[in-house]
Amino acid sequence: MSYDLYFYKQKGSEISTERISKYLTDNLVQPNDENNQWFYENEDTEVYYSFELNEPGEDFEPDEEIEPIENFDDTNFSFNLNFMRPSFFGLEAFQFVEQFCKDLNLFVLNPQGDSEQPYRPTQKEQFENWNETNLWACKDNFKEVDGSYMSENETTLVWQYNSNRQIIQERLGEQYFVPKIFFFKTKESNQAFTLTTWTEHIPIVLPTTDYILLTRQYKKFFRTIKDTVLISRNELLENFGNEFENFDFPNCKIIHQNKADTLRDKFNSLKSDKQLETFAERLGMDFLYNAKPE
Repeated sequence: MSYDLYFYKQKGSEISTERISKYLTDNLVQPNDENNQWFYENEDTEVYYSFELNEPGEDFEPDEEIEPIENFDDTNFSFNLNFMRPSFFGLEAFQFVEQFCKDLNLFVLNPQGDSEQPYRPTQKEQFENWNETNLWACKDNFKEVDGSYMSENETTLVWQYNSNRQIIQERLGEQYFVPKIFFFKTKESNQAFTLTTWTEHIPIVLPTTDYILLTRQYKKFFRTIKDTVLISRNELLENFGNEFENFDFPNCKIIHQNKADTLRDKFNSLKSDKQLETFAERLGMDFLYNAKPE
């Protein structure tokens, strides 16, 4: 179940297949071995979508029901985005689609829309068109056995942070750790929650999440201990809140080196009644829904 767009150019336009292919390669991702598919996947946000070139071969026989569109030529490029995904998939994908069409003077034929003519899309209208069906599909196909619900606003805030994570990291430099936010679900009830990590009390930007996984390495009785501790955000702030400062990215805090150095013993002595391995598991994007039956 997916959302598809087809790209057209105005008749007489000199935009070639090679130019469109080069644009996707330079601005999106390297193509597959056949040079006819560009599969984009963002490691930080976990958003994915694809562009494809369906160029007719010598034996191609057009479908009699498909009629040429006056004043437009088919580029043979298409776009694909799945339904039943967190809504931020559309925010990220249609941001690129809008720029792609603007830079190459292309137009979209949208089988899911009302127009039978190619038109110049905007991120907002394409997102709303996709997301209306996306939320309906999430609600209609929601299965509590596999699916987990989190509100659209909550997941969008996570996306906004994750999509800016590398920018923040580059600005602060390698002496700070800017962690990713992950989606998890409880094993007992499939309740979705957010989690980030803090490694060995190093200076960190702390985003707003439900839980923080502390990864530790320290000496004890001449042995090196490596372990993890899962604590809630409230627990972390109860223990270390005074050492963190507000950061200039929304809903984030930061701890600097001079403060982090003083936390070693307390950081390594924290205990928790939860173990991540038994409490929860990673939540895939195809099972994270922004809508569910009422």
